Amino acid sequence: MQNTMTETTLPEVGPALADRVRFAERGDYDALMHLCMCLHEENGWFDMSVDRVRKTLMSHYARDGGIIGVIGPVGKIEGAIVMRMAQMWYSDQWLLEEMFSFVHPEFRRSTNAKSLIEFAKSCAVDIGVPLLIGIISNERTEAKVGLYKRQLGKPVGAYFVANDVVRGQQPALAG
Repeated sequence: MQNTMTETTLPEVGPALADRVRFAERGDYDALMHLCMCLHEENGWFDMSVDRVRKTLMSHYARDGGIIGVIGPVGKIEGAIVMRMAQMWYSDQWLLEEMFSFVHPEFRRSTNAKSLIEFAKSCAVDIGVPLLIGIISNERTEAKVGLYKRQLGKPVGAYFVANDVVRGQQPALAG
């Protein structure tokens, strides 16, 4: 598999998902930036670089190895999932890596989160690669983990943070 995706290598969205999740269009850019700011406000760990977010979104619009799936009409995004083609440090094999999945708080009492996960799974199947998807969260982490377990099965690992100087938490000392 190549390092970039082209129009012909992008997955097709099945009929069951097409009415819920669609590929982002350029007209979604402002709404996506707003959604990214909401996501960062809720779950941001480091300072947000608007320029870096812009570059990430634009590379996905250019179909340069990434996919953005969104829910809602153009310019009025309820939720989005951003994924990219990636490789593990030890392998030449490709996978589809979720960068983020987020549903705007106004639209959380819905099936949007499930639909975004199903979209990601469908994309990975259509491309023929595994999907790596996870949770980094400051709020309702256990509920999110439960949703992911129901949609994806047993997790294969976990993340931990030591010396969290970003959020002002000192490392736990042994003994």
